Amino acid sequence: MIVAAYLAKAGLGVCVVEMQDMVGGCVITREVTLPGFKHDIAGAIHMMIQANPLIHKDELGLKSKYGLRYVFPDPPCAIVFSDDAPLVIYRDIGQTYDSIRQFSVKDADAYLKFCEYSKQTLAPVGIGMFSTPPGFGAMMSFLDASEGGRQYMKVLLSSVQDIAEEWFESKQMRAAFGRWASEEMIGPREKGTGLYVGSWPLFHTWGFGLPIGGSGALSEALAVCIRDNGGTIKLSSTVKRVKVEAGAATGVILDSGEEIKAKKAVVSNVNVKQLFLTMVEADELPPGFQSEVGQLKHSTFAPLVQAIALNEAPKFKAGGDVNKAGFVEISPYCPELLRIYDDYAYGVPNAGMPIMGMSTLYDPSRAPEGKHTLYLYHYEPYSLREGGAEAWDKMKQEIADEVLETARKHTTNLGESNILGRWIASPLDYERMNPALISGDIGHIGSFLTQSFGNRPLPGWGQYKTPVEHLYMSGVSTHPGVGINGGGRATARQIMEDLGIDFKKVMAK
Repeated sequence: MIVAAYLAKAGLGVCVVEMQDMVGGCVITREVTLPGFKHDIAGAIHMMIQANPLIHKDELGLKSKYGLRYVFPDPPCAIVFSDDAPLVIYRDIGQTYDSIRQFSVKDADAYLKFCEYSKQTLAPVGIGMFSTPPGFGAMMSFLDASEGGRQYMKVLLSSVQDIAEEWFESKQMRAAFGRWASEEMIGPREKGTGLYVGSWPLFHTWGFGLPIGGSGALSEALAVCIRDNGGTIKLSSTVKRVKVEAGAATGVILDSGEEIKAKKAVVSNVNVKQLFLTMVEADELPPGFQSEVGQLKHSTFAPLVQAIALNEAPKFKAGGDVNKAGFVEISPYCPELLRIYDDYAYGVPNAGMPIMGMSTLYDPSRAPEGKHTLYLYHYEPYSLREGGAEAWDKMKQEIADEVLETARKHTTNLGESNILGRWIASPLDYERMNPALISGDIGHIGSFLTQSFGNRPLPGWGQYKTPVEHLYMSGVSTHPGVGINGGGRATARQIMEDLGIDFKKVMAK
């Protein structure tokens, strides 16, 4: 959608082909419980994308011209530990300091230093989040040429838990860092996850953006932008394969047999495995390429999501500003927290650390007057130890009930009388809803260091190009990966460069 919007603004003729009955992929909002209750059924938090020029410079006019509006919860989030002790993260770093201080003055001081360190050492990567990444080897060589670069390289090669233990003494801060960083869908002890601790300063700069009307409002604004610039969108249309002639992509063929021709490029937003294992013939690819694609690793765990319609918003036993937070994470302390991530690797489900999103506290348009929605999110293994992925059809309700029970233990009002409607999606359901989510992986492939930056999706193919001429990749199979971050902007820039179109001139129109 983002690629199409930029290319349409550049004056190219674009056609978006969408399998679902609405645009947006995982950034959609549906009434899945009761009429009038608008639920984000996948992506919900618009944090990283706030730093993208797409949004903060409003390059496409999504806010000024096409109706996209954001509200920013404050506090953005809170972490409630297993004993109901709360760590509240505010937009104001001073208030956050006070929240940490209740656990450790030393940690509160360290947090201020850590945020400043992150801005200086990790900020350069933020700029690169929305541009074509260099080759991984070139990036590491560049980093090794300066003291600041070597510091960043150390962080990059470390685990989140390594860094948390270096900087903080309290069990609360060590658990908080591990809990938050796992939003990248890999465990906090995985080497190479150190990068993700750098997102903490974003709480105090960009915050959590919630689109008015639901997460899908971003996708809807992009659709209006595309059509306004002459583009076409075909819904309920599934691509069967990419048509390749003389080594170049010339269009796509739909399940219906319809062929859509492309004069300049075909851009894929599907999973890299879908694209090269099912949509492009093996003889159109270099020898061994499909084998490399097939060996790409998926995330360690996947989502179990519940959309719940409520009479009133959850009230937390922790009290205070936790009841104002847009999102609340429930977290055990280490080592229990770390053991849960280990269990996922062996197919063992868990119900002890849900994420609870209360968007209607800040956007009442998402529910009928006086009512509320709850986004109840949990990590789970895609393949269960007993029965594999297929066992989710049997176990989904039971495990979802356990997750809801955990939420009830930390709140005072989530009894049956407060619940008006409930919808549940397991990791297997996600794969069925959106075939790009192979193994229920919302990042297409795991955000391991070997599959990040210029290595994403594969070493040598991290610049949005593919072995097939005129066939490009965008979306979370490419840099910067999982999350609502607007990565398609970088793909659009690469395509414009290849076509001889001046990106800056297009944006200046």
